[in-house]
Amino acid sequence: MGRIAGVTSEETRDRLLRAAAGVFARLGYAKASISDITAAAELSSGSIYAHFGSKAELFVATLRAHSEREIAGLLGGGDAIDVAAVIAARGATLDRRSAAEGSLVVEAIVAAKHDPKVAELLRDAFGQREARFAELLRGAQATGGIDDTVSSDAAARLILVIALGSLLVAALDLPAVDHDGWSGLIESLVDRFRGPMAPESPNR
Repeated sequence: MGRIAGVTSEETRDRLLRAAAGVFARLGYAKASISDITAAAELSSGSIYAHFGSKAELFVATLRAHSEREIAGLLGGGDAIDVAAVIAARGATLDRRSAAEGSLVVEAIVAAKHDPKVAELLRDAFGQREARFAELLRGAQATGGIDDTVSSDAAARLILVIALGSLLVAALDLPAVDHDGWSGLIESLVDRFRGPMAPESPNR
């Protein structure tokens, strides 16, 4: 299978990431092969190496794509964003993660224990994610939206831990908790971070 006519480089990359997510979740990192992924994407093996240097890089790029979509949800509102409200809204959805997303994180952790390249790339990917959360929080502190006595680095770590933990729970396919109870708890946690200039929570 060769390159698909009329498809841009960016579209090809997105196609590979979507196919890789499904293959890695189904077969695991160790068993998934380049040919499995290209077959799922209906592309040639050369298309992978044109975009990614190795299976490890493709794997981490697949995980990063999920992370970037979440971060885009936080940053999409621009400078006027109510950070506390958006974090609460996003956090309220974490009890409804898909098992496929969770499987990718489990595979990442297992692969990182055996593949130093995956471990390094994974550490960098989630380290960058945490740093972006911390930057977002510091920006909100400067405008009074987030309490300036809260450590932005510690809060960013907490957000990362909760987000990753929700994926692991999804992979375990545990029984769902009451959604209203979950979202109410998240709102209470986020209220702790609100600054003097943050709009009042609609649930207060």
